[in-house]
Amino acid sequence: MTSPSSLPRPVVSGAASAVGEQPRKCPPAAPDMSRLRDISAPRKASIRDVDGMSALINEFAAKGIMLARGPLYLYQSIQDYRVMTMPAPDGTERVVACGGLHVLWEDLAEVRSVAVHPALQKNGLGRAMVEALLDDARRLEVRRAFTFTLAEGFFRSLDFAVIPRDQLPPVVWAECSKCPKYYKCDEVGMIRPLSPLSM
Repeated sequence: MTSPSSLPRPVVSGAASAVGEQPRKCPPAAPDMSRLRDISAPRKASIRDVDGMSALINEFAAKGIMLARGPLYLYQSIQDYRVMTMPAPDGTERVVACGGLHVLWEDLAEVRSVAVHPALQKNGLGRAMVEALLDDARRLEVRRAFTFTLAEGFFRSLDFAVIPRDQLPPVVWAECSKCPKYYKCDEVGMIRPLSPLSM
């Protein structure tokens, strides 16, 4: 599905899919707008969500807005991801938002591959997803969350701040070296300190 140009740009962040892996090209189906109240809270992703996650992420990747995620990467990283779903007419659950939290080091985790279906943006789904991922980081006792993104304003609204490239932790560059944008990156690095999770 080609999203209308009048829709806002999706909230995105990400890293490269596995080398040589071809992402699935099925676009995400249009959501049933009458079921907005039935959208789930962000939950841990499962294997059955991979097709929906791949379709959602790769719709934006095809527009150059975020990096592709093929099914191999998503299967191997499924424990990093959360999804939000809504009921589909066939009785299944349709993925309408997703995002991942990848631990890079003892004090740093990356928020990545955050995507919200174009028709459902500006409804708080992106914020709910990132907050759930940050809670995951706090539960792991990670002290800082990091992201590379083209949606700087969105992440600023969640208390992330731009970090100059020369101040990026070395472990981030190790991840970057795997990215197809490594020599021509157009994303902004942003970071946020995390307070401990309230009990």
